[in-house]
Amino acid sequence: MKKKRVAFVTNPLDSGFRSSISIVTLELAKRLTADYDVTVYAGKGKEERAAPPGIKIRRLPSHIDQDLRRLTGKLAPLYSLRKPFFSSPLYYPLYMTRLALDIRKCGFDIVHLHNFTQFIPVIRALNPGLKIVLHMHSEWLTQLDRKTMRQRIKNADLVLNCSEFITSRTRAAFPEAATKCKTLYNGVDVGNFSTPLSTETAERKKQTLLCVGRITPEKGLHVVIEAFNSLGAKYPDLELCLVGQERITPKEFLIELSDDERVRSLKAFYPGSYKKKIMESLVPALSARVNFFGHVSHPEMVSKYSEATIFINASYYESFGIPVAEAMACGLPVVASRAGGVPEIVENGLSGLLVEPGNAGDLASAVSELLENRNERESLARAGRERISEHFNWDTIAGELSNSYSGMYRS
Repeated sequence: MKKKRVAFVTNPLDSGFRSSISIVTLELAKRLTADYDVTVYAGKGKEERAAPPGIKIRRLPSHIDQDLRRLTGKLAPLYSLRKPFFSSPLYYPLYMTRLALDIRKCGFDIVHLHNFTQFIPVIRALNPGLKIVLHMHSEWLTQLDRKTMRQRIKNADLVLNCSEFITSRTRAAFPEAATKCKTLYNGVDVGNFSTPLSTETAERKKQTLLCVGRITPEKGLHVVIEAFNSLGAKYPDLELCLVGQERITPKEFLIELSDDERVRSLKAFYPGSYKKKIMESLVPALSARVNFFGHVSHPEMVSKYSEATIFINASYYESFGIPVAEAMACGLPVVASRAGGVPEIVENGLSGLLVEPGNAGDLASAVSELLENRNERESLARAGRERISEHFNWDTIAGELSNSYSGMYRS
C-alpha cells in the first residue's frame, strides 16, 4: 500500500530548525517515516541544517516577503488588536502562495501547519482535496477575531493544540468545531534526555538552579532574580544558570491579547532590554553567582540539565513548557509556575512542585524546601522521569498523531 504523503510547514524564518516549533516538527516527522512519506518545508537562509534520515526538506525563499514586510509593516498601526498584521494575508503573502502551489505540484495528501492560520485559505483554494492539519502552540484562535478564525478552522480538517489548557478554550469558543479539536502534547526524546547523575557525582557537584528559555518578560526571570536575592544570601554556595537568548516577545503577540491581569502587567517591562532590567534588580554581591549562557543547542542541553540541582520555571504563561518536561526526563527535580499547560506536566507534590506565577516568596520557599530535603528531591526526580517516559515521550505522541491522521479519513 502506497504511503500517504505528509508535508510539515515550519516558520519560514527558521532555516536552522532552532525554534521549539521546529524541534517539535522534526521529532514528529522522523518518527512518522515508517508509515508516511514525510517532507518538511522550511525557509532558505544562512543556517540550513540537514534533515534527519528519511525526511525530505523543501526550502522556499522568504527574503522577498521580508523585504515586503518593511513596507507592508508600516500598515501595522492600521490593524486592530484582534485583527493584527501578523495574522493577515499580507504577512508572508508570496511565501504562502509559493507554498500552496508547491504543495499542489508535489501532490501531498496531508499538510501540517503550525500557528500560521492565514496560510489555510490559500492552501485550501489551490488544493481542494488536501487534508489540512492546524497545530496551535498559542491561544491565538480564541484571542484573535472570531469570525476570521472560525472561517480558517472551518477549512482545516483537524485542529491540534499542544495542551488541554488551549484545547478546552478552543472548544468553548468554537463549539461547532469541537470534534476536530484535539490535544497533542509536545514531548521529549527520552532516549537522549534521560541521563540522571550517579549518586557519587551528585554529591560532588555544587548546588545550581537552572532556568531555560528565552529572556523575555513572560518567562518571569525578574521573579527568579528576586527569589535568588534571598536564596543567595541564605545559601552561600548556590548558583543560578540561565540558558537562552534575549528575544523579547512583541507585546501584540501575547501580553496585549491576554485576559490574565498578571500577564498584562508585564507591559511595564517594555520597551528596552529586559535582561538589563532584571540584572539591575540583582543584589550586586550575588552577580558573580549568576551565569548567562545564551543559546545552547538542543543536543547540548542534556549536560546543562545533568549539571543542575533544581530546575526552576517562573513563567507567567506557557502553552506547554518543553524545558520543564526535558528537565524531568533528565531526573532533575522541578519547581514550576502554575501557568498554562505546565500543570498538565507537573503533578504538584508528586512529580514536582507548583507555585503561583509572580510570587517570588513562594518560589524561594519551594526551592529551599528541596535544597534542604534530599529525599524529597530524589522522590520528585524519580516520579518526574517516570511521568515523562510514560506520557510525554515522542514515540507515544507520534503514534497518537498517526492515529489522528487516520481519523481524518474515517470521519
